[in-house]
Amino acid sequence: MKTILIVDDEHDICWAIANIAETGGYSALMAHTGKSALSNMERHDPDLVILDMRLPDMDGMEVLKKMKKINSDVPVIILTGYGDVTSAVNAMKLGAYDYLQKPFDNDEMLMVMNRALEVCNLNYEVEKLRQRLSKKMELGDVVAESAEMKKILEQIKKVAPTDMTVVLQGKSGTGKEIAARLIHSNSLRCDNPFIAIDCGVIPETLIESELFGYEKGAFTGADKRKLGQFELADGGTIFLDEITNLAPSVQAKLLRVIQEREVQHLGGKKSVKIDVRIIVASNILIEDAVKQKMFREDLFHRVNQFAIHLPLLCDKKDDIIPLAQYFLAEANKELHKKVKQFSQDVKDIFCDYSWPGNVRELKNVVTRAALMADETILPEHLPENLRKKTDNKILSGKSIKSAFEKVGASQEKLLINEALKKTSGNKTEAAELLGISRKTLYNKIEELGIK
Repeated sequence: MKTILIVDDEHDICWAIANIAETGGYSALMAHTGKSALSNMERHDPDLVILDMRLPDMDGMEVLKKMKKINSDVPVIILTGYGDVTSAVNAMKLGAYDYLQKPFDNDEMLMVMNRALEVCNLNYEVEKLRQRLSKKMELGDVVAESAEMKKILEQIKKVAPTDMTVVLQGKSGTGKEIAARLIHSNSLRCDNPFIAIDCGVIPETLIESELFGYEKGAFTGADKRKLGQFELADGGTIFLDEITNLAPSVQAKLLRVIQEREVQHLGGKKSVKIDVRIIVASNILIEDAVKQKMFREDLFHRVNQFAIHLPLLCDKKDDIIPLAQYFLAEANKELHKKVKQFSQDVKDIFCDYSWPGNVRELKNVVTRAALMADETILPEHLPENLRKKTDNKILSGKSIKSAFEKVGASQEKLLINEALKKTSGNKTEAAELLGISRKTLYNKIEELGIK
């Protein structure tokens, strides 16, 4: 709920405006002095201020200047008495949104409130869009040490400047949306919108109106005309993630949109021409969905102009540590930390782990570890399930001797205990099993506190 701060030394006027605000669905705060108004600004960060020019302790113009220093974006409506319009105009030069004269009309007051908040919201959305467009992804920004990722970047480099429809396939967390954004950022459409839609999370009853828009009265609750995501992406790129989740009826309409390059609103009679590049993604093979009658074959052939398969993280091990270091740098910025490195034990764990959640899981693990660590990320900073799975893999997948040669200190204790267990506590045999001297084993036992 939006909050409106009302500043006037006349209590009755404050209550009257508060009632108008609440009628419009807003909450209201009241202040009767300039000092109190500024205190409320700092503590509550209101969405709109209604400010009287004459206050007992401060001039309204001075209050306005200080408010704009606290939050330059907040819209301020000036209240002024009859014949004092000059002051109100001067206030608008200092950044006030509008002014109203006392006595004011209730309907006009509510209308100005609504308009000020709508303009503020629009400015916010425009700024978000400007920031999004300024953060273009370059191919050089992507961590790619493995041959697999270098091949994918080469494919993106070739297809990006075209208008070909691209199919991105790979398991959850492999970076399909990042690949889609890379294609858009390196295309001729890069200065226009990139809109991502997850077809798997929008209810079936809403997906059609979300994609194609609707007219007022098209269904219960449609109280105004709404543009669909295809129209909002006009001139740019639309990314349809998990496309195999679309209902058959929506698939049929999507096929028509791709063929005709136009959309028709729900409840509408006219078609709207669009110029949109389409990128789709799925975490299952779309060919398999076609065979299972989950996805239209004709739609598949329409979208499958260029396919890119994104590999599992465990299939591109050369990228694991560079990615982890990249995510550590991001986590340091986000968490205001100064974690410098990963211990060798952690690097070993990362390279041995299967990463079922792929790149997304790696990022989450690194972020959590950065929060827990000081200067170096150690095994104890990692989730317990990751450590256990890695330990089990070491013991079951390798001989104890070969494993002991490669692990770091955190896992030496595990392997020494395993060797002692296999030899029923015979330290000479355990040392032979581990491939170390009996003296080294005794030193390790003492060093690691093994009993």
